[in-house]
Amino acid sequence: MPKVDKYRHGTPCWVDLATVDVAGARAFYAGLFGWEYVDEEMGEMDIGVYSMAMLDGSAAAAIYESGPGQIQSDAPAKWNLYVSVDDVDAVVVWVAANGGAVLAGSKAVDRAGRVAVIADPTGCVTTLWEPGEFVGCGVMSEAGAFSWCEHLSTDRAASVRFFEQVFGIETATAGEEQPVQYSTVLAGGKGVCGIMQMPDRMIEEGVASEWYVYFQVADFDESAGYVMGHGGRLMAEPGEFPGFGRMVVARDPQGADFCIVQPETG
Repeated sequence: MPKVDKYRHGTPCWVDLATVDVAGARAFYAGLFGWEYVDEEMGEMDIGVYSMAMLDGSAAAAIYESGPGQIQSDAPAKWNLYVSVDDVDAVVVWVAANGGAVLAGSKAVDRAGRVAVIADPTGCVTTLWEPGEFVGCGVMSEAGAFSWCEHLSTDRAASVRFFEQVFGIETATAGEEQPVQYSTVLAGGKGVCGIMQMPDRMIEEGVASEWYVYFQVADFDESAGYVMGHGGRLMAEPGEFPGFGRMVVARDPQGADFCIVQPETG
């Protein structure tokens, strides 16, 4: 399993789950992805115990208990996305000037790195991570690991402009004349995440802009069956997408949405 030791500026690099039931979430995801856990104290982040999910000896994600003093504490459970940046303070300067908001100013997390939390003009929350001794996921795009993410935006064009201006990177857009418009964020010429226009019906229902994180699986049917058989649910019919693979949005027993994907062979 290849190890990851560096992320380009503007690349999603880490995910963690804030949940009201850490024990339940740990058991659910251990069974689904084969994770083992190492607990660390994270007092400087006001989140107490941070359960690092390990996959083949590498950090794959983390789980911690949500609380009233945390950002987005109104949700019972939610996956959070981190984007690697070369200089977190330099990025934060551009947030408000481009219609966003700084929800938590930059601060050091021991020797691990520096962190800040921002929102784009649509309200989608992103955590910035300037790596120190910790770069983020030590493994990606393997069974049981984080592999992709998409920002489902109420205003795709505004979110794209924000990403381009604040992070100083490029995007490529497909489907301008199609019902679903999709932009790929590029870092070093490589697609690292997507920004998709939210359908009108979802906007009318008051669905908020947010990130969806994808985890790769080796057997899609087995993984989907596990979700449904262990207190979770599938939020739509599984889909098969040429060039991408089989995927579905799932919800864990505590209410956090995430995606599972089995890439096309090759």
